Amino acid sequence: MNVGDLVKLPPGCCNHWSLPIGIAVLVEKTPREDKLEYDWLVFVDGRYIGLGRQIEQTAELVSESR
Repeated sequence: MNVGDLVKLPPGCCNHWSLPIGIAVLVEKTPREDKLEYDWLVFVDGRYIGLGRQIEQTAELVSESR
């Protein structure tokens, strides 16, 4: 997954953040200081939220950026 991609977030993530639709744009990779390297900043349902990079395995790619 890359910056600018459009993804559908998994149901658990949508429930946790109270996201009615859960279609997100990947905005940027934000650095971490542990072995996980980075998190994702996403824009979803009119707001920015930070999600762990685990979404790369659980989110469904809707549209790739170019």
